[in-house]
Amino acid sequence: MNAVTTIAPSRLPIAPSIAKEFDLQPTEWRVLVDQIFPSAQSVESVMMALAYCRKRNLDIFKKPVHIVPMWSSAKREMVETVWPGIAEIRTTAARTGEYAGIDAVEFGPIVERTFSGTLEQWVEPEGGGRKVKRPNKVEKVVRFPEWASVVVYRIVGGQRCAYHAKVFWEETYATMGKTDIPNEMWAKRPRGQLDKCVEAAALRKAFPEELGNIYAAEEMEGRSIDGMTIEHAEPKAPPTPPKPPVPPRETIEHKHQDDGRTDVIDVETGEVVDQREIVQETGEQTAALMDDEPDDTAFFEKLEADMAEASDEAGIEEIWTEADPLARFEGDETNQAIALAIKKRALKKVAS
Repeated sequence: MNAVTTIAPSRLPIAPSIAKEFDLQPTEWRVLVDQIFPSAQSVESVMMALAYCRKRNLDIFKKPVHIVPMWSSAKREMVETVWPGIAEIRTTAARTGEYAGIDAVEFGPIVERTFSGTLEQWVEPEGGGRKVKRPNKVEKVVRFPEWASVVVYRIVGGQRCAYHAKVFWEETYATMGKTDIPNEMWAKRPRGQLDKCVEAAALRKAFPEELGNIYAAEEMEGRSIDGMTIEHAEPKAPPTPPKPPVPPRETIEHKHQDDGRTDVIDVETGEVVDQREIVQETGEQTAALMDDEPDDTAFFEKLEADMAEASDEAGIEEIWTEADPLARFEGDETNQAIALAIKKRALKKVAS
């Protein structure tokens, strides 16, 4: 008799109708959510990426696009958007059959500059206690090439024609918040990021009818469009393979250390279920106890305490990004559900 393999539920459950529309198997959806777009926060954002790739005839499993969180000043909340990566721009140019190569990127002289600004950061008070968000003076010394230039070639009328582009680092780099301090990716990889941007600019010049005004996610970091600002666009390193599936559990308990409350959490959706309603409906408590290790318990307590101090949704998103619980608990859907529930409670609190 052949053994039956049970696929554990995805951290972002997909409706059967959506799976049918995009002709996706459960294992393919798991790859998209856990490996291709591990930072995606909603089913809708992955659906947008799928629709974009289907329209452009792209293989989504090669990750030609990025799901990028943006702050919408109109909605006063973070929204997820889909932007092409440099890979899609290269693919589109190659599909014309007229792409004739690219020269090596040339970089200008190295410049060293000290950037400074004030960032809202979570700090621990001198007397101890919970961290609070306070303005903090930040300085960062960065060495970067002043400019980068490259030539892309295209066959036009049987002739190999050259298209040159040149971009300047200080006009292109992405910043941290509202300061002029470069973000971590642009500070650590100044040449690598500028390389992608100048190549995209040259390909747009060579293939305007194909690429039009399409900008790569790497170029759009820190830019504002229609009241929206991209907060983060660099792709994360591929996550480690998920742990083997564990037997499914319908609900779990999470006890709050501050007031002794106990939340019953749906493992699949991360929704907090009222414990009193469960007792009234079934006559018994269905939640299973969770055996947290001390370090995980401390992590959840800190995450909850930090989010309790946040005054708006932007602050919550900043804490969430810094803590990155979904990456910490990669493959552990129980702990991911707890983290998502903590975030949801914090969002409801600031919304009210």
